[in-house]
Amino acid sequence: MQGLLRNPLAEPAIFGAPQAAAFGAVLALYSGFADALSWALPAAAIAGAFLSVVAILLAARRGAGLVTLILAGLAVSSLAGAATSLAINLSPNPFAVTEIVFWLMGSFEDRSMRHVALALPFLALSAALLLRCAPGYRALTLGEETAASLGVDVARLRRLSVAGVAIGVGAGVAVSGAIGFVGLVAPHLARPLVGADPGRILLPSAVIGAALLTAADIGVRLAPSATEIKVGVVTALIGAPLFLWLILARRAAFPDDAS
Repeated sequence: MQGLLRNPLAEPAIFGAPQAAAFGAVLALYSGFADALSWALPAAAIAGAFLSVVAILLAARRGAGLVTLILAGLAVSSLAGAATSLAINLSPNPFAVTEIVFWLMGSFEDRSMRHVALALPFLALSAALLLRCAPGYRALTLGEETAASLGVDVARLRRLSVAGVAIGVGAGVAVSGAIGFVGLVAPHLARPLVGADPGRILLPSAVIGAALLTAADIGVRLAPSATEIKVGVVTALIGAPLFLWLILARRAAFPDDAS
């Protein structure tokens, strides 16, 4: 997302995929299907992410610009967030509400290789789409017009990027719950190691993101607490201050940048 939008503050939630996936999972928990069928929760989350992909790709099918895509993502995100809050508000079962809230915090508790196997095909498809876009991200650093003159189909690059991000994030949220800020933090940790090339940074960012989540999970399991702290809480505590620091650093570096 940072390479596509040419903005170091961008991250996958910009297109609403995590929120839509979370809403799909909340529906499974709210309706009771998650208790009756073991695969209902991840299937619902993936379906929610796919719906967000369809909505955004419909907005992009006629060569829509980045502003239109971002606005469509914000609309999907807001709608999914509001629907999730409504489901929690209307739930007659306090135990279901507790389960929904805990799931929305994100955790690897009770996860197994079965969950990995469920998400893996979608993650592989996501990786294939995004790695295919790597040369396009590299060309975009010179601007959209220059990239187009070099033979990059910018509109197609946007569609593939949105689809790849939404499918991958949807699969991840499906099995772990909503864990934020990883997509923002990991690229910034990778840049000092491999440089700022957005095409070259994809694989290192994936590895660093995995390592960051593993470290956070180990930390919450070792932390002295009566109840287990959720991984999503830890990543938010790390990511939110970093996000604010990046904003302040960007404003200091580009004081006249209105974006």
